[in-house]
Amino acid sequence: MNIKRILSVYFSPNGSTKKIVNNIANKLSNDVLEIDLTKLESRNKKRIFNEDDLVVIGFPVYADRLPIISKEIFNNLKGNNTPAVAIVSYGNRDYGDALLELKENLDKINIKVISAATVIGEHCLNHSVAKSRPDKEDFDILYKFTKDIKKKMLTITDINKLNSIKIKGNHPYHPLKEQPTPIGDSNCIQCGLCEKNCPVNAIDKIDYRKTNIDSCIFCGKCINICPTNARDIKEQSFLEFMNKLEYIAGERKEIETFIY
Repeated sequence: MNIKRILSVYFSPNGSTKKIVNNIANKLSNDVLEIDLTKLESRNKKRIFNEDDLVVIGFPVYADRLPIISKEIFNNLKGNNTPAVAIVSYGNRDYGDALLELKENLDKINIKVISAATVIGEHCLNHSVAKSRPDKEDFDILYKFTKDIKKKMLTITDINKLNSIKIKGNHPYHPLKEQPTPIGDSNCIQCGLCEKNCPVNAIDKIDYRKTNIDSCIFCGKCINICPTNARDIKEQSFLEFMNKLEYIAGERKEIETFIY
């Protein structure tokens, strides 16, 4: 394959997916174009990728699926037999159908997945789960993964002749879950950091303690960025699940890679 441009493309509210996708892209080339789709203004731009581009694209996993916001992202992307490396990051519990969902959505916009990986990152809502991951061991695996990608690319002469890469996942996809919504409490100092950094503009622009339940995607960004720990999810069922998660996701999961 004659690749002229490598792009690092990601949706990453808390930074873990960004770190992973950039790591892979920068191991494939010293000259990478970075496209951060976390902000609304960036997601709203129409982007067309060429057949001589290689797109390294990544999303976090929320409850076994891609973030629901991914639908609007795919609507603004278009490929032209463009090869891609598909990445999902998850908090050591399970990635469910998210990688298959990513691959099949890329197929629809004429972006061809030639390799893929599921990578573990520190859980965005329980930082004791997969703490400090990805770690050195993970990055060593990703280094080998990028070497394998380079070898595979040398063997591809016509991307249209490739069979579809086999990705784990099921049809129908795991159903989307209704998730609890973070809200602010009396510790809120109205600094506005949560509102400025919410990737879906779900936080009220006047009273930062309020969250629009219909817009929130449960990414945890507002919780993680709050300087006074004022924002949290109060539902008892959620708190109980977070406690169980340390046992459910206690055993170390490893990166899975898929190469055509």
